[in-house]
Amino acid sequence: MITRLEDIVKELQEIDADISELERLKNRIPGNRPYTRKLESTFDRQINELLNRKTALHDLEMEEPPPELMKEIFSFDLATASTIHGRARVFEPTRKEEAVVAFLKTIPKTEIHLHIEACISAATLARLLEKNKVTYTQEKLKKLYQFTDLGGFIELFFFILDAIKQPDDFKLIFQNLREYLEENNVRYAEVFLAPSKMIQNGLDFNEIMQVLDREARECRLSGGPEVSYLIDVSRTFGPDNASKNLQRVMAAKVSSIIGIGLGGNELKGPARDFASVFAQARAAGLHTVAHAGEDDGPWSVRDTVEILKAERIGHGISMVQDPDLMEKVKRLEIPVEICLTSNIFTGKYVKREEDHPVRRYYDEGIICTINTDDPEIFNVTLTQEYFKFYKYLNFTITELVDLVRQGVYGSFHPDPGKLWRSFESDIAKLREEARL
Repeated sequence: MITRLEDIVKELQEIDADISELERLKNRIPGNRPYTRKLESTFDRQINELLNRKTALHDLEMEEPPPELMKEIFSFDLATASTIHGRARVFEPTRKEEAVVAFLKTIPKTEIHLHIEACISAATLARLLEKNKVTYTQEKLKKLYQFTDLGGFIELFFFILDAIKQPDDFKLIFQNLREYLEENNVRYAEVFLAPSKMIQNGLDFNEIMQVLDREARECRLSGGPEVSYLIDVSRTFGPDNASKNLQRVMAAKVSSIIGIGLGGNELKGPARDFASVFAQARAAGLHTVAHAGEDDGPWSVRDTVEILKAERIGHGISMVQDPDLMEKVKRLEIPVEICLTSNIFTGKYVKREEDHPVRRYYDEGIICTINTDDPEIFNVTLTQEYFKFYKYLNFTITELVDLVRQGVYGSFHPDPGKLWRSFESDIAKLREEARL
């Protein structure tokens, strides 16, 4: 069956109209009535189904489509992670704010939602290409890192993965990671590694982890940050592949691997499909975390909590649509890994900093941690993320320090109390010096 671009444009227009109408009706629901929450949840589910339909339309493959029609399609507010249409603000602190930035940069921090593949700078990528004798041009690398949509993001991400040819390439990759962590005074990090594509490319998982484990150990012994790894079992390739990745993790017997994470395409890989994988991981003594509520509704977060029994939630943006779920996450003391800039770029639920639900989460007592997700790809640092909380979400210095504390206790560090005591004394001295 052949679908004309004109038909796609028409359907997108109709979906936009339906979403607008549903949002208008939802806003007319009386507040504080027994039926209010259920009705709001019903509207949210229907709106999300329409957004998913837009995602499917945007994912259709077309060869050399007419530019004028593509421009018309992309002129829509797709409101979906299928198009990176959000735009994080340029990092330009005023002179008065520079003291705040300097303070935020020097205080010790943790980062627990960070993908090692997205900590590869253009300079490091060039070194990898040269090492592996891959032809490239500086113009191509520059263009890859200046993407404007999800297609460009994916192209860069897979280009990076394809540039990794040998396990010892991770020496360069880890060095880049260490430089980033030290630049932002991150003293403890839990870093995701997604091995599926690398294994498909012929690399051996155990050999990769031997290199990364050795690099992490040498980094710690030389006075650098402490790094642990979370292996992404991945939604994208299905439960069978996820199970194979878990078996690789358990067979590796590498002390720096502390758990597994569930990343990948949230819409195509519902959390409930991976229940047995997470149960096996828990039985093996591994920690478990999962991306949820980044590209799907609050039911995805609920399944992550109730079925996967994940110890942390990655992103969790759509959870704000379900107050009962928020209360449960608070009661169970499940930390949420907040990635502000990343959420704006993917843009399904958040299009500017002020709209992010983290302010509400924090005020209602949910444990929140500040992270970058993909710093080199999204051109952001952890220091800048903290500053955005200060500038656009009205977090005070005291609250930001408390978020550092929550990042420590939300981590899987073996002795968070000891780690926080060392942080707390350093932060107190730095704050006094900065007069903040």
